[in-house]
Amino acid sequence: MINIEDTVQIAISTGGRSPAMARKIKLKAEKIFNDIIDKEDIYQIKLQKIARDMAKEKIPTITERKKFLYSVLNSNKIKQLLKEGNLQTAQKEMIRILGDWK
Repeated sequence: MINIEDTVQIAISTGGRSPAMARKIKLKAEKIFNDIIDKEDIYQIKLQKIARDMAKEKIPTITERKKFLYSVLNSNKIKQLLKEGNLQTAQKEMIRILGDWK
């Protein structure tokens, strides 16, 4: 199991055929995943969890909640805030978007 900041977990398995090879592949994959999953991704995951929980209370249908979550994911303003490491302000922007959601 590869664990990135207790937020992303990736399992490597050979289905029991070769635990030694699973470990070898895990070590290779861990380097790659640590390079491609950055802090912005981790912040986005954390923000999506908060947005999802809040959306369940306000948006009645799964389809509309999905649209809302993608709007948060694709918001250029939120992306920029997360890139700057400003999760708290990104959360306020997400709440503003949710408040405007119809």
